[in-house]
Amino acid sequence: MFLGLLNPHAPHGKLLAVGLVAAWTSIAAAASSLSEQVWCSQKSFNCMPCSMIYISDAYPGTFTPPLAQHNGLADVPDSSDLCKGLTNDLDVPVLLESHRQLVGEGSHRRLVYSMKFGNSEDTLVKFLDDYDANLVIIESLPSGVFVDPFELHHFVERKVFLDVAVFGDTNLELPSALSNLSAVEIHFDLKPSTSMNCNLVMELPLHARYPSLDASGYATVEFGSPDLLLRYRRKETHPNSCLCVLQNLDAMPVEKATWRIPCGNEAHTGFVSSLTFISALVCSMSIVLAASLVS
Repeated sequence: MFLGLLNPHAPHGKLLAVGLVAAWTSIAAAASSLSEQVWCSQKSFNCMPCSMIYISDAYPGTFTPPLAQHNGLADVPDSSDLCKGLTNDLDVPVLLESHRQLVGEGSHRRLVYSMKFGNSEDTLVKFLDDYDANLVIIESLPSGVFVDPFELHHFVERKVFLDVAVFGDTNLELPSALSNLSAVEIHFDLKPSTSMNCNLVMELPLHARYPSLDASGYATVEFGSPDLLLRYRRKETHPNSCLCVLQNLDAMPVEKATWRIPCGNEAHTGFVSSLTFISALVCSMSIVLAASLVS
């Protein structure tokens, strides 16, 4: 009888089959919706001990591609229990707009970020009176581009950045073909935004590695969207129980940035090599001739 009901050629088979399909579709949609809600919840909030400074250390590989991490890392469990009571009834700064632009020329350029928060100035000031908060940008650098850790350290000394760390390949002398991926994590203070109509503007200096030869004469690298997070904690907390809340800033996707790096044309290799050899030979002979005339 049951097989007869499922038979689409039976009198009521078609109606029952349609009903079962609709039921399964509804269940699948509900499960998918619940999965998305759980994922969004895990993505929006997380917590980490205040003793851990860098998010890339606390959650290696979560916000950035798998990179060579710092020594002595300790993974933090992804548990919502850590955040209980820390995110309730708070007027947390809301990122309304985020823009990124690659400016400059040649092999040394800058990524310029501009952020606009949707909170009023009074609301933002009140939040910063009770909480230590900073904006965190984690930028995964494409192959062929690097940042100078020593240069960024000077930015920290001049109070441009609160803190900064470079993960992955930090060898500044390797060409693009021999280098690995890297990422930079930058912490910015939110206090200056209270005097700039809730706006923040910052720059990240970038440098291009020597690219491989290409017939077009250019090597093109593209920057994906960075990770934008808010890291905050209550000012008056016990050191042993201090937790920082990490909130993913849901804003419009940041514009992609493309950098065309000049490189040697492979078709000119023979000519350049011959010209270099002849120039070196002429200079060497001139030195030998001058030495013989002087002696």
